[in-house]
Amino acid sequence: MRRLKISGLALMLFIITLTFTGCWDRIEIEDRGYILALGVDKYDPSDLNKYESKEYIDLERKTEKIPPDQKKPEIRTDKKGIDPKTKRKVKPPLPTKENQYKFSVTVLFPNLRMMSKTSKADEQMRFLFVRPTNNVLGIRNYLERDINKRLYYGYLKVVVLGRDLVADPGLVKEVLDSLNRDKDIPQNTFLYVSETTARDTLNTMPLVQPVTGIHLFEISKNATVYGRIIETPLSEVINNFINSKCAVISRVEPGIETLRIAGAAVLKNYRFVGWLDEKQLIVYKLLMGKAKHTLIDDLKYKSTYVPFITTEVQTKKKLEDKNGRIKVIYNLRIEGEVNQFVFQSGYKVLEDPMRSYIQSQLEKIIKQKANEVVNLLKYKYNADILGVGDFISKRKPESWERLKKNWDDEFKKIEIVVVPDVRLRRSGTIY
Repeated sequence: MRRLKISGLALMLFIITLTFTGCWDRIEIEDRGYILALGVDKYDPSDLNKYESKEYIDLERKTEKIPPDQKKPEIRTDKKGIDPKTKRKVKPPLPTKENQYKFSVTVLFPNLRMMSKTSKADEQMRFLFVRPTNNVLGIRNYLERDINKRLYYGYLKVVVLGRDLVADPGLVKEVLDSLNRDKDIPQNTFLYVSETTARDTLNTMPLVQPVTGIHLFEISKNATVYGRIIETPLSEVINNFINSKCAVISRVEPGIETLRIAGAAVLKNYRFVGWLDEKQLIVYKLLMGKAKHTLIDDLKYKSTYVPFITTEVQTKKKLEDKNGRIKVIYNLRIEGEVNQFVFQSGYKVLEDPMRSYIQSQLEKIIKQKANEVVNLLKYKYNADILGVGDFISKRKPESWERLKKNWDDEFKKIEIVVVPDVRLRRSGTIY
C-alpha cells in the first residue's frame, strides 16, 4: 500500500512537471521592436529618394551620424537596389511591370535601450523605416530581414494616412481591411489623415514627446476635454463606413518640431471629400453628442470677446414625417460657464438681463454655425457623417426602404433643424 502511494505521488509530480514547461515560444522584451505608429502613403515612383532606407541598423551598436554641414555621400545602386561595392541592399528595387508598388509604409518604434541605465546620451530615441510594398502589414516581413528585432503590432497607437492615399478609395479599402483583419492590431488604434504625407508626420519629432506615436495618442485621449479634436478609433471608423458609407477621421498637420491635431477629414465611399475646420468640428461633436468640455469663443459683448466653456451637453434627436417630408430635429441642452468678462463693477453676469443676453446670443451663434455645417455636409460634400440615414432606418424603417435607393439625392431633401438651449451656470470666482 505504501509503495502504491509513492508510485501515485511520483506519477502526479511527473504530470505536473509536464504542465509547467515554461514559455517555449517566448521572445525577450529587448528582442522585440514595438511598433507604435504606422504611416501609409500612396507610392510615388517619381521620388525614390524618400523611400531610401538606412543602412542595415544593428540596434546594439552606435550608428554613424553625418554632420549637418557635410553632404551625405551618394550611393549608386543597380536596379535591384544593391550597392555594387558592399553587395548590400540599401535601396528598394525600382518598380517594374511585374511589381508595381501600391503603398509606401512608414514604421516607427522606440529604442528600448534608451530606457536602461546603460543608455548613452547620443543614442537614437526612436527608429523610423520606410518601405514600398503592396501589402500594408507585410512590411513587417521585409523589415525583419534588415533589423535585429521581432516587430510587434500589439502596442500600435496610431495609423496615419497620407493625403494622396485617401483620394484613392480602392487603396483606403485595402488599408482598412488589412488593419481590421490582423489579430495583433488593437481596435482602439487611432486613425489620422495627414495634410501632406504620413512619412512627413511620423518624421516630425515633437519637443515635448519625441516618440511621435505616443505624442499623437496622448493628444487624442484628451479629445473629451478639448472640443477641437476628436477620437477616431479604428473600430468606430469601420463601423461608420458600414452603417452610412461615410466617416470622419482626425486631421494632423506636420510641422518642424510640432504636430497639430485640429479639425477632421470627411470621407465618403472611402474617398476624401473635404475638411472640417476646428470650429466646424465643434459643431459636429455637439450634434453627435461627443462634446463635453468645449470652448465657444465667438460671443462678443461690446468690444470684448466672452469665452463660454461647456460643462455638460445633452443631444436628443427627434424624427417627424409629415406627408413624406422628413424632418430631423436636434435638441441641444448645453450648460456651461463664463470665465472671462469685463473687469468693471456693476456687471452681474449670473443675473438678468445679463444672463439672458449671454444665453440668447450663444444660442444664435450655435444655431447659425450648425446650419452652416449642415449645408456644407448636404450640398457640398453630400456626406451623411451625422448618421441621419441610420437614424431614419431605426425610427422609420418603412420610410427608409423608400429613401435608401437614392439616398444621395434624398439626403439633400431632409430638413435638419438644430434647437440649442444654453444655460449659464457659473461665472468664475467673481459673483
